[in-house]
Amino acid sequence: MEPSHQGTSRRNYSLISYILAALVGSLIGVIVMVTVLPETIKSRVLGPADVPEASVSNAQDLPAEQSAPAPVFLPPSDPIGYSRRTAVVSAVERVGPSVVSIVATQVVRQRGYARLFDDPFFGGMMVPRIYSREVPNTGSGVIIDEAGYIVTNAHVVRRAKRIRVVLTDGRALDSKVIGLNVISDLAVLKVEENDLPAAALGVSNDVMVGEWAIAIGNPLGLAIEDAQPAVTVGVVSAVGRDFPRSGSESRTVYRDMIQTDASINPGNSGGPLVNALGEVIGINAFILSESGGSEGIGFAIPIDHATKVVDELIKYGKPRTGWIGLYVTDLTRFFAEELGVEDRAGVLVSEVTERSPAQRAGIRVGDVIRKVNGSPVANRADARELLYGLLVGDTVEFNLERSGASLTVSLQIEEGLE
Repeated sequence: MEPSHQGTSRRNYSLISYILAALVGSLIGVIVMVTVLPETIKSRVLGPADVPEASVSNAQDLPAEQSAPAPVFLPPSDPIGYSRRTAVVSAVERVGPSVVSIVATQVVRQRGYARLFDDPFFGGMMVPRIYSREVPNTGSGVIIDEAGYIVTNAHVVRRAKRIRVVLTDGRALDSKVIGLNVISDLAVLKVEENDLPAAALGVSNDVMVGEWAIAIGNPLGLAIEDAQPAVTVGVVSAVGRDFPRSGSESRTVYRDMIQTDASINPGNSGGPLVNALGEVIGINAFILSESGGSEGIGFAIPIDHATKVVDELIKYGKPRTGWIGLYVTDLTRFFAEELGVEDRAGVLVSEVTERSPAQRAGIRVGDVIRKVNGSPVANRADARELLYGLLVGDTVEFNLERSGASLTVSLQIEEGLE
């Protein structure tokens, strides 16, 4: 019977060993789950913004023998919200606080008729009379300096008796006109307030056709009530658009304009045209429309030109008169025969002032000007229009013909006498 007792003891011992091994294994599994699994779950759930700063190390903080770990790109905690935050949203958040609404009150005089006497005996006799009434004109503007300088269109504030500026925080401030340039359709206003949000100004000489264009402003005066400007989005449709004066009475000329299909409605004039980086690339000016509303053909003054005009207005209070010292006449048949010129498209230099920019550039009497800044010149009216509105300091390039030879000269416009 002794061997049977020993076999039973061995079986009991083996069973106890299995039970102890299972318990130890289970205990180790619990420890692993408690310590490792939560960190794994956390790394998969948290987005980049939720990772504690203490867990992020810079390469320069690592020991010399170690290298920086490879970056780990974690999915956002809110994928839908992440997809809504586009470049347009960021650009509007950056520039939006700098956009203002403008109410320019103008006095309009109208002709009408008034009753001569209230007494019915005179039979309601009417006589002509001039009436004066105040008319509000709404527009937009953009703050370019935290000291309170604001840029808008000249046609928004010209002849205004009183100008009020409404900020996006709801404050309504009186403003004064620092300077107007009617030719460029730009004006600078000033409000007596400091620490205002100034917009970031970009450059317009590298604007690309097809890139995002964001128009921000106060269409139809809507932002006067709630103070928040409206946003429309499109693309840059074209660049370098030129528009001559619209009539003999007009003084405004638009050159090198940015065309966009972002909706620009009445009231948007003077507001900024912004790129996807949140930089101002133009000042919205006008639209072409058969219906009177936006048809996707709007134009903005390039910010490079606007900056020159604004700097001059802030410094001098008005546009300076440019001077090149050059006088031209039409190339008539008589002059063409005398000079032996067959092509009469161009203008003849009839006088060059001594010590003038034109004389220093080498232009002479008898030269025939064929092009100005790359644009063909057919007659004296063309030459005058191409030079009209250029600023002091601008460079002008002339393509000339002299004694049958072609040459190109450049000069810089200087300030002339009033």
